[in-house]
This record gives sequence, structure tokens and C-alpha cells, in this order.
Amino acid sequence: MASIVRSSKYRHVFGTASKREACFENLHLSISAFDTNYVTANPKYLAVNWNSGGGGAFCVVPHDQAGKLRGDFPLFAGHAGTVLDTAFSPFDDDVIASGAEDHQAMVWRVPDDLPEREEDVTQPMVTLGGHGRKVGHVAWNPVAADVLAVASSDATVRLWDVQQQRIAVTLQGFKDAILSIGWSQDGRSMAVAARDKKLRIFDARSGQCVQEGASHQGIKGSRVAWLTGPRLVTTGFTRSSDRQVFLWDANDLTKPLATHNVDMSAGMLMPFYDEGTKMLYVAGKGDANIRYYEFADDKLHDLSVYSSAEPQRGLGVMPKRGVDVAHCEVMRFFKVASNSLVEPISFKVPRKSEAFQSDIYPPAPAGVPALSASEFFAGKDAEPLLVDMERLFREGPLVVGAAVKEKPEVMAEQKAKPETKTEAVSEPAPAPAPAPSPAPKHEPKPEITPEPEPVKAPSSVPVQPPVTDSIPPSDAQLSALREENGRLQQQLMQATHDVAEAQAAAQSATAQLASSKQSLAQLQDELTKTQQNVDSLRTELSDASSMIESARAEAAKADAQVQDAATQVAEYRNKLAQAEDCVRGLEQDREKIQGELAQAIQAASSLALAAEKAADAL
Repeated sequence: MASIVRSSKYRHVFGTASKREACFENLHLSISAFDTNYVTANPKYLAVNWNSGGGGAFCVVPHDQAGKLRGDFPLFAGHAGTVLDTAFSPFDDDVIASGAEDHQAMVWRVPDDLPEREEDVTQPMVTLGGHGRKVGHVAWNPVAADVLAVASSDATVRLWDVQQQRIAVTLQGFKDAILSIGWSQDGRSMAVAARDKKLRIFDARSGQCVQEGASHQGIKGSRVAWLTGPRLVTTGFTRSSDRQVFLWDANDLTKPLATHNVDMSAGMLMPFYDEGTKMLYVAGKGDANIRYYEFADDKLHDLSVYSSAEPQRGLGVMPKRGVDVAHCEVMRFFKVASNSLVEPISFKVPRKSEAFQSDIYPPAPAGVPALSASEFFAGKDAEPLLVDMERLFREGPLVVGAAVKEKPEVMAEQKAKPETKTEAVSEPAPAPAPAPSPAPKHEPKPEITPEPEPVKAPSSVPVQPPVTDSIPPSDAQLSALREENGRLQQQLMQATHDVAEAQAAAQSATAQLASSKQSLAQLQDELTKTQQNVDSLRTELSDASSMIESARAEAAKADAQVQDAATQVAEYRNKLAQAEDCVRGLEQDREKIQGELAQAIQAASSLALAAEKAADAL
């Protein structure tokens, strides 16, 4: 990456952690080891993956509920397995998608009375099933309404038309599990990083892989994020576990345009890109750093590093329409600082003027779809609709969705177009009900029967009451009336027949619904039994874990005793060696003394003999 000093209005961007009262506390964040961000946000809510027993759940918290969350705050609890990923709709702040280990994705609507509720939200608007393994990633299309990408460990990415509840396109050809997915800014392409160490680019409408190339060669995983135009970045590892950032051209994945080795650490690098400022933020899991760069001239230029005391488990990012423009905030993260705490971090450009800073706030996505799902999958293209950020300077964060009466004013010539599209996000709820569907098909027919044109013919006679009272209708008029009456009766009979068919279809649908409810009840009973078995197994597992911990403690104690005994044996051996050396010395001294004693005895004998000889001589 480029590191020379260069002129940039974002060179002095700095990050500031929120005060304790602005943090979200008393949470129970998931402890799953799956590579996920754990948290997502929009201008209205914060959502976190929840650590819950007996199924999967996540929690949605309004921003005005920051602080210590009450213990009985309602959860979104519809999954049978741990929730792995969540994503708010970019076009309706009250709609959120979730993916979990139960092989399903679900789309939910946040109830208006969420802060006051006491019971959990258990019924999603839509359930998207059919995935072969756990669903690890969900991502909404940034341009078209109701288009959701769902990545599963069955090595597929399914693109759903949520309103129609159908899989429109399936991306496949991967040789291993999906690690990361990302939509291009125009929503036409999708980048996918897989465990087979390949990066692939897909046409989102045809499902064809248009580019493929070898990516990071480490075994720990990879992430992908789109930059401006055809440029994108990936993060991953080398074979020797160095963390890397690659810059790519989506039109040619033969090799990366640039590579950068960051450091050697075990945590995944999470990339986040801001299209407005052209800034790339790279945060490491398990460390306390957020590095940020400016993308310009096909290079990533170093800006600075935000460091804190506590490492991050994951990060969520606020959409640009939710930042504090009045205080020159250009990015806001939500840091998972512990299993119970989420801390907002604000990145700002230091400015003295209190006026709107247009040079650092280009137009941003307005939260209004440019296309419907049907238009998108039919091949129609459109650019994201934008909003002037000066509106946020005047009015604050921009909240969008079906519950918002005032629609945002989009820029350029497309102002009127999105108003019909914004309602599409709020309409998936009626889709699952099969019974009402025949009624809309046939209800219009009885309404069409009194067509204005034919009815006017007979009515032209009685329009003048004085004339009709004295002059009877002619034969031609009577004939026309009879024909009209016959035609209306036929239409009425047809409408009656259609209504009967609709009623029969409704009865059939009701019967099917009753059967489905019965099957659901049976499944719930089986699920309850399974849950009881799981709880029993968990209890046994807990007991076994306790026994294992006790055994480990005993083993550690025995190991310490063995170490002490080994130390004592070594000491005894040293003392024994010293004693043996001493004995050998004493033996040598004894032999020496014995030699000297023999010499002394011999000398004494010689002296005694000499004395005897002397005595004899005397």
C-alpha cells in the first residue's frame, strides 16, 4: 500500500469511543466460533447474535435504549439452531434477515411496540428454506428491493426473491464452504470467497461465474468487500499465517493489483468500505486496532490507525444515512468489546466551521430501491438512488421504510420512481397465506360486469322521466336491453362460478393449512422431545466436563507431585554421587594410611631389631 505523505482531507480522521452510558450493556452475545461480525446496525436499531439455549435467537435494540438492557428484553427466537448472521434491509429499517445453523434464513419485521413487549418475537414474515447445511451469510442487494443473497455451507449462494418466496438464481461451482460474499455497488455482480482459496465474480442475474482466480493461500479464512467500480479487496492469510490485504480488478482475477502484508496474528481482518469518502477500514478480530486507508489512483494510501485497550470480537457499521453530519462524523462502528458489551466508535473529520461540509459529504444511498425484484431478475439495470447529505445536516439521521410517511427526496431525475418500489419491502407478509390468493383473481369480474359503455345504452331512455312515463321503449331498445341483460347474466353466472371455485380453493387451502398446523404441532412436539434430549445431553455433558476438569486437576496435582519426586530423586542422586566420591576418597586415604602404617611397623620392627642388637652388644 502507498505510504508516502500525500495531501488528503481525510488524513486527520480520528476515532473516539463512546462514553459508558452510550454503550449497550447486559447483552448475551453469541459465543459461536463461526466467522461473523456478531452485530449489525441501521439508523434505528442495533442487532446482535444472542447466546441462547434451546434454539437460535438474536436481539434488536433501539438506539434510544442504549445503556443496560433489561433482563427480559424480547428476542427474535424462531430458529432451531444458533443464529450466525443478520442483515437489515437497506430500504426498510424495520426489516431484518437472519441465517442460522438450522439450514434456514428468515425475514422479520420489527414490531412497533418492541421496547414494551414482554414476549419474544417468534413468527418471521418469511422463512427461506431448502439449504443443505447451515446458513452463514445473508446480504441484501443495494439497488433492488426484496433481493436477498443467502450463502450456505453446502457450497451454494442462493439469490431469493423474498416477496415471491422463490429462489431466482443459484450460484454454485465451489469446491468448499463459502467464507464471505459481497454485492457490487450497482448490485449487478457478486463476489464470493470460498475455503477452496479461490475468489469468484458472478453475474447476479445469469448465475454465471465470469471471473475466477487464486486468492489467499492460508487456511484460516478470507473476507471480500467491493470498492468503487470494478475494484474490490480481500483479506486473508499467507501459508505462514501473515495477515494480508489484496486489491483486485473484478474484470481480471489472474493476479491481484496490489498485495500488502499487515502483520502476523491469528485474528481475521474485517474490511469495511465507505463509497462516499473512498475510505477502507480494516479491523482485526482479537486485536484492538482499526486501520484505515484512502482508495485513490488505484492504490490504498495509509491514513492512520485507531487503537483501544480492549480487543474486538466483531464489528458492525452504521449506514451513511445514519452518521452525525452536524459533527463531521464520516463513519460509526459498533464494537463487540466483550460477551456483554457493544461500544460505539465514531470517526470524525476535524473541522472548525459549524456549516455543512459538502466536500466530505458527497450524496449517499437514500434507502430507496431503484428496482423491484422482478425488474432486477428480468435483467433491468439501475444505479443506487442517492440523497443529498445536507438534508441529514439539517434533519438528522434518515430513517426509511413502510412505517415512514415522508419519503426521502432522491437526487437527479429519478425522484418519483422509487415511491412505488418502497412499498415492496413491506409486502412479503401476506405472501405465505394461500387462501386469499384466488379472491383477487376473480373479484374484479363482478365489478367489470356493469361496464359503462353498454349500460349507457338502456339508461339513455329513462334519463328523461317525463318522456319515459308516456312513451314505451321501442322494440330495438327492448332487444338491446334483453341482449345486455343476457350478457350481464352470463357474466354474473361466470362470476358466481369463479367465486365458487375461489371458495373451493379457499376451503382446500384451509384444509391444507389445518393439516400443516397439525404437522407443525407434531413437529413442535418432536422438537420439544428433541430439546429435552438435548438438555439432558447437555446436563450429562456438563457433568462429564466437571469430571474431566476434576480429573485434569487431579492429574495436574499428580504431575506436580511427580515433578517434586523427580526433583528429590535428582537431589538424592547428587548426594549419593557426593557420598560415593567421599567413600572413594576415604578408601584412598585408608589405603594410604595402611601403607604408611605398614612402613611405620616395618620401621618400628627395624628399630626394635636394632635395639636388640644394641642391647646384646652392651
